Amino acid sequence: MRRLRAWTLALAAGVPLAAQGQSCVPDPTPDWITQVPMSASTVITRPADCAVVEQSPPDISWPDHDAQASYTVTLQYPDGSSRSLAAPQNWINWDEALPPGEYAWRVRLESAGTQLESRARRFTVGQGAVPFVVPDAETLFGRAVSKPRPRALPDAASAQAMLAERQAGLAQLSARVDAHLGAPLPLEPAGGTLEQIHLQAQDASLRMLEAALAWLATRNEAYFAEAQRRMLGLAAWDPLGSTSHAAADLASRELSWSLALAYDWLHPGLDENQKSLVRAPLLARGSAMYDDLIGGRARVAVHPYDSHGNANLATLALLCVLLAGDVPEAWNGLRQTLPLALHWTSPWGGEDGAYANGTAYSVWDSGSRLLPWFALRWTVGVDVAQKAWVRNYARYLAYFLPPGSPSGTFGDGAELPVDAQLWASLARPYAAFNPDPYARWYAAQLAAGDASRLEMILAPLAAPGPAPLPVGAADGAVFPSVGWAAMHSALADPARTSVYFKSSRFASYNHSHADQNGFVVVAGGVPLAIDSGHFDGYATPHWWQWYKQTRAHNAITYDGGQGQLVYEAGGYAPGALTRFEHQAAHDTVQGDATAAYGGALTDARRSLLYLRPDRILVYDRLASATARRWEWNIHAAQQMSLLSAQAIRIDNGGQSLCVDMLAGPAMGFTQTDQWSAEPLTGTRQWHGVFAATVPSGAAEFIALLRVGCAPVEASASQQDGVWTVRIGTTTAAIDASGAISVQ
Repeated sequence: MRRLRAWTLALAAGVPLAAQGQSCVPDPTPDWITQVPMSASTVITRPADCAVVEQSPPDISWPDHDAQASYTVTLQYPDGSSRSLAAPQNWINWDEALPPGEYAWRVRLESAGTQLESRARRFTVGQGAVPFVVPDAETLFGRAVSKPRPRALPDAASAQAMLAERQAGLAQLSARVDAHLGAPLPLEPAGGTLEQIHLQAQDASLRMLEAALAWLATRNEAYFAEAQRRMLGLAAWDPLGSTSHAAADLASRELSWSLALAYDWLHPGLDENQKSLVRAPLLARGSAMYDDLIGGRARVAVHPYDSHGNANLATLALLCVLLAGDVPEAWNGLRQTLPLALHWTSPWGGEDGAYANGTAYSVWDSGSRLLPWFALRWTVGVDVAQKAWVRNYARYLAYFLPPGSPSGTFGDGAELPVDAQLWASLARPYAAFNPDPYARWYAAQLAAGDASRLEMILAPLAAPGPAPLPVGAADGAVFPSVGWAAMHSALADPARTSVYFKSSRFASYNHSHADQNGFVVVAGGVPLAIDSGHFDGYATPHWWQWYKQTRAHNAITYDGGQGQLVYEAGGYAPGALTRFEHQAAHDTVQGDATAAYGGALTDARRSLLYLRPDRILVYDRLASATARRWEWNIHAAQQMSLLSAQAIRIDNGGQSLCVDMLAGPAMGFTQTDQWSAEPLTGTRQWHGVFAATVPSGAAEFIALLRVGCAPVEASASQQDGVWTVRIGTTTAAIDASGAISVQ
């Protein structure tokens, strides 16, 4: 929720895994881009040197040098020719689709008499890259103005087909509108928390839009009168009051988007006075957003890792589209916001579709953007479904929130039970909008959903026919842009065993936690090794003192629960997922969390081997200039059974997980159900730790986790710096770098 300060993500990621399997070797030569202070800009350079891109053209962005800088981007084509374009700021939407081949780009900086040229960064447009060319602002504005009202609807034939297919949902929606016809209008919030104010604005906006959609579908004048009454009531809320952008930006965003949509839908039946009554607060709210986000130089282009700011940017862009031609300010607003919003569709991941803030926020965020995405297709002919992140988001969901999951994965809200009805209500329209094979398979596995939701009624017609899991879909996958890996016994099986691993460049910023090199284990739809704690609100005592902390996760701490830096309290401290290999029988993943401990440790690497279907080997290598009491943490929903000082058993919902320490320092095991700060909501959980009994400057842990607790002969021995681990008939080697291989 808070903006990422300038000294955080800029250039910190490097390109872990990005160049694996390629002949291209990233050039480490410094240039002015790599030397931009982190106090100046948090933009990660895209595309990275040696990247293979799935979108043509790729998004091109770089750190902003200073507030006076201007830029020119030069692109070298596969045939050696070059072309240069001026960039609006520290980003550019290249104006043509690029055929498959190898390219290079560089940026010339001009500022206060200084001219600097960056080194060339190479990228390859793959054979399957999908074109996504953003039209220029004049074209976008012209399309918006020329679209007959209502703009934010599909063509008449498509709309008729959609409504004909969704009569049951429309009947449910109309019944809700009938139940509230003539009811007192909601009062402008006079107080309460930001969340309460947002929910009030959200509820009031939804009732207005449902009445407006009921009128569009039925032409029942009672519904028009109801929608108009509610629209004018919300327009009367003070745009500088309790729901202003400055006081409650989420509430203001909800009201702005909903009022603009109602204004467009009802436009043919409104008189000029009614239109002006709605335009005035929209202009006031939009101007406040513009001044905050764009001003003299777009701050969201310099610091895109602002969860509210990025969503507000998209809202402001749609506001300008819907008001184009009606208010003079819409032209400049659209010119400054819509191309940028399309560029930064989601800053929380790369082309692989991942979302660093966790699965819970990914669903909430992407769900709130479905209607705006639909509207962009209808109003200005921009199909965001062709954007690489939007297309590949389906794959991210399939691997980190597969059907049958009891809860989410990593980050704030990950522990919340899956709301099958809600997620189906969002997954189905998303799959209709983006009929990617993963999206269609994912939606087909879920419940029917709420047919009366606006997203369900207004979604494009779904592609007909069966929706199987894509042919060749692996049971394990890595998402390098966020440093997450998912390993399943069988992705297609709802009763699968799933192992999730994280070591992320996004560190513990915003809704991410200080859990680099952490893992989670789920089996048969039951959580076993869990990320503990409860999301009882943003920045609550529990959130600060437990939920975000390393000790709340299946990760390494030392000296009584000390762990990685929490961004909001200590600064940017990233992890790095350095290796991932998938094979049919097993997966291996390795992460380096040394930097996440903020200088307290000199080595903090973890490797994990998943032997399908039910065995997990975890190796940790740790070092510090100061002797530490090392701690290997494990958390569970129920009290754990102590089998010995080096062995425990977790039972939950008919599933089990046994943990055996095969090697490590002299240690003992303790557990508790206490927190460092009590949550406001949520059940008790159990927190276990294998803790070294004597401080040391270095340590290694080798743990075997057995899903189902079936007995197996296992041992670990070391010779010449190499560990040999025998697990039944399988032999694994752990080399001096910590990498695990199966012999």
